[in-house]
Amino acid sequence: MTGEKIDLGAISLEYSLAGDSGKPVVAFVHGLAADMRQFEEQQAQFQDYYRVLRVSLRGHGGSSCPENARREDFTLATMTRDVAHLLDRLDIASVHWVGNSMGGLIGYQLLQDEPQRVASLATFGTTAELRFGKAAIGAITVFKDLFIKVAGYEGLCRFAGRAGSKKPEAQKRIIEMMIAAAPAAMKYAQMNIGNYSYLDVIAGAKVPLLLIRGEHDREINRALASTLAAFETATDARIVDVPGAGHYVNLDEGDAFNAVLKDWFERVC
Repeated sequence: MTGEKIDLGAISLEYSLAGDSGKPVVAFVHGLAADMRQFEEQQAQFQDYYRVLRVSLRGHGGSSCPENARREDFTLATMTRDVAHLLDRLDIASVHWVGNSMGGLIGYQLLQDEPQRVASLATFGTTAELRFGKAAIGAITVFKDLFIKVAGYEGLCRFAGRAGSKKPEAQKRIIEMMIAAAPAAMKYAQMNIGNYSYLDVIAGAKVPLLLIRGEHDREINRALASTLAAFETATDARIVDVPGAGHYVNLDEGDAFNAVLKDWFERVC
């Protein structure tokens, strides 16, 4: 499924919008070093019932990367503004958000900055709070830079893609998306998603929240304690576990993921 592009000035964003206008809009947003191709199967599954928006974040997939990119070009707030501008241009008032990993964080950021835009928020592979210190974030950056020097950028993508899933078909898709991402996007976005908290956003949310948890998403699951505690006290928040899935739940266990979303959309849309 090929996408369209829209010029936002400093960058252009790749997106796909399918389904009849007038229906509720469900927006699928990927994580670090992926792109909108991650959700091709979800578009095919849901476009007959909803209007389905997929987007590639700046520097990912077919979306452009700012010239002479810097760390501040890839803050969560900046990437969120990109999506908000896209919604403006497409004349979309609000969406039911589904975000993986960093895409979930951007959903939280949008709910914080422009709550009227978010009709419901579903995340997977996302923890709402992470507290890495500067030294830890710096060490991750140094490791990746050294890895690239030894194995090249494509080598890093293949290593990370194989670590992202145990399933060969999912690994193939992940690696393809990672290779398509701009190295600057991977580097600088990574630096900006190590120290944040959206627990207050969860506490104040007036829309339904869903957390989809993959059984084998070990790194994220180890960091979920404060998020789960916030969900327990939220007004309308649910947690659904998907056995056999890792960080990319929709690629690992597509049928189970779609079934969860079918039930979710029928409830919130």
